[in-house]
This record gives sequence, C-alpha cells and structure tokens, in this order.
Amino acid sequence: MPGNFFILNPAAGHGRAGSFWAAIKDRALRLAPGSGFAATERSGHAAALARGAVLAGAEKIIAVGGDGTFCEALEGVLSAPEDLRRRAALGAFPAGSGCDLARHLGCPRDGDGLLAMLARGPVRPIDAGRVQYTQEDGSPGVRHFINIAAFGLAGDVAHHIKEMGKPLGGTVSYAVSSLISIMSARARELRLKADGRDISGRYHLGVLANTSSMGGGMLVAPGARDDDGLMDLVLVSDMSRLALARKFPLLYSGTHLGTSGVSVVSLRRLEADSDETVYLNIDGEAGGRLPAVFEVLPRAVNILTP
Repeated sequence: MPGNFFILNPAAGHGRAGSFWAAIKDRALRLAPGSGFAATERSGHAAALARGAVLAGAEKIIAVGGDGTFCEALEGVLSAPEDLRRRAALGAFPAGSGCDLARHLGCPRDGDGLLAMLARGPVRPIDAGRVQYTQEDGSPGVRHFINIAAFGLAGDVAHHIKEMGKPLGGTVSYAVSSLISIMSARARELRLKADGRDISGRYHLGVLANTSSMGGGMLVAPGARDDDGLMDLVLVSDMSRLALARKFPLLYSGTHLGTSGVSVVSLRRLEADSDETVYLNIDGEAGGRLPAVFEVLPRAVNILTP
C-alpha cells in the first residue's frame, strides 16, 4: 500500500467529519498513487486500521476526525515494528470536536489548506507519552498520548463528558463540564515522584503536557515543546472552589502559569499514586485511575506538519 491511507471516523464532530471527507475525498485520493481509505466501525478500530496501514507500507496515515481518532491511530502506529513505523508519518485532518493537536501544530481547517499540507507539508519526529495505569476493574492498562495525560479535576471532567457527550461541541462542552466539576472539586492527597524527586502534596489537578493545548483550546502549557524529550507537569495546589473558578478563564490565554497555587516542572517520568480514587484524562478521554506511571517516548512518531 504505497501512498497515503486515510482513516475516517464518520461520527466525529457530530457527523461533521463524514461530510468534510465527502467534500475532499476524490482530491485527497488522487494526491498519491495507491492511496486508500477506510471508515471506523467501532471503538479501537482506528488503531487496527493504522497498524495495518503501517505494515502495508503506507507513507502517510491521516486521521480524519478529532483527537480521539488521532490517538487511536497513534496506538496502532506505535504497536507496529519500529523499522516500519519509522518510514510512515501520521497526520491529522481536524474535523472533530476538540482537535487540540491540530491547534497546537497550526494545521489549516479548510480542505484546500489541508490538501496542500498533505502534498507539501514537512514531516518531523515528535515525542509521545506512555501511561501505565489502573483500569476500572483494577487490572493494569497501557495507553499512549500525544497532547496530555491528566489526573484529578481533569479526570473528573473526562468522566462527566463520557456520560454527557459533547452536545455543545468540544470547546463549550469541555468548558461547561469543567465548571460543573469545579463546583464540587476537592483536592486529593497525592504521592508524586518527578524523575525520582518527591513532590507529593494536596492537589486539585495535574496535567502532563506534551503539547500546549487541551479541552478544545485550553492553553494549559503554552511553553510546551513537542520534541524536547520532556513533558511539562502543570500542578494546581489545594485552594478554594472560588479561587479555582477565578483561575479557570486564564487557561484559555495561558496566563494561569505563575499565579498563586499553579506550578510547572519539566520531567521525563512521573510516578503518581493516592489512597483516594483519582481518575485519569488521556487526551480528552476518560482513561482509568491512579496509580499510574507516565513516561516520555522521545521523537517516537513522525508527524505531518503545516
């Protein structure tokens, strides 16, 4: 399978991805000989499709949807033998509800711009993250992420989104769910080791950021670099719910960093545990709970960029 392979999530963005793909499909498939596409049919299907595309020799694998579609494709690519996946590039055509990776990279949103990016955009290796965590039934699990992995308040938001869905679109739905979670927020006692250094304490939130954006446009780590072999750990200490609510709007401009109770540290590995139930948020999706170990995979995946 030389050429490009497109993975479409037709349900992404409340069906917007399907409509977007229909409008550009013919032009997209003509860009490279041997190109093909497939639509996802179930949860996890994008991972299987991406792995198959790598094994078949696809040069570029494009996720048409949101961050969830991309992250499933990432799982498939990283599960392939390294010598094969190093020859392939993974790209995002943002047509879902969140699209934080595309926002971080500065990808165009229109069809013409995305096709131009596919034809001429540079490919570069960027970091990915791996989290070994505890699943709901207590068994161990492993997942990868490209944007963020978070625990505490962000995990509560992800669980709320899982139950509620995103009826207002990604940005607004995440904002509403975040405010609802803040109204009942309480800090947890967390045991944290950052590259072996003890930074335990009472925290509302911890976000390990590989890229700058989460939650449909929250600039949680505006200084994060995606290829430096490090993650930015943003921590929000114990404070009142009113103080949390006042800081929340600052996330959208990235001006929360440096304010009272908000800190950031760069690291390669974080061990996190608690005696309380603390949920995870892995690239916007509910993803188990602590204990967990988060690690950087330096320059693990080749990414198509504008």
